[in-house]
Amino acid sequence: MKTAAWLRLSGVPVEAARRTWRELDGHGCSTFYVEGDLGLCAALAVATESSRICCFVPPGRPEHVLAGARTVQYLSGGRFTLGLRPADDDDGAFGSVTAFARLAEEVRDVLGGLPITVAGTGRGTVRLAAEFATCWQTTDVPGEPDVMTAGCAEFGRPAPERSVVVTDTRRREFAVDEVVLPVDRPLTGAEFGGAGCFA
Repeated sequence: MKTAAWLRLSGVPVEAARRTWRELDGHGCSTFYVEGDLGLCAALAVATESSRICCFVPPGRPEHVLAGARTVQYLSGGRFTLGLRPADDDDGAFGSVTAFARLAEEVRDVLGGLPITVAGTGRGTVRLAAEFATCWQTTDVPGEPDVMTAGCAEFGRPAPERSVVVTDTRRREFAVDEVVLPVDRPLTGAEFGGAGCFA
């Protein structure tokens, strides 16, 4: 099972943030998750070497998203993942699920096989993940397996990897591919050894 980091380092001196990114990258962090900041993702891309970088973007201004995604994908050597998190489970014509589906289609048309992570639950969001996602992320052990299985069969796609965000850093077992831990303060190398969360 992979371990990932949800970066929430606002207000941290930049050198301390960079040291933390490098420590995580060097100790096997599978993915950095970032909320809406493609500029931060670009900085991560040049400061790290192996971790994937996922940015959850807003559904509007697809040209801005595409330009930023292309830049981070280039700077990271192909480690960028586009993150989609509908604000609600509305999959009507003007709902957030439909807006993200349009964005995913445009990204797929322009950037080809760029990986996509879809976060959230509910039938509309799970269907979005079944159609586009390489990874499905929730804040609990993912439910609704029948909806996901049926959706993937309908679209002729394999089931996406499953990722769960946890609120504490104690080691726990989940039937998922990746556990995402919050990182809201600078970390040191000693915190990654032994019983540390990224051991």
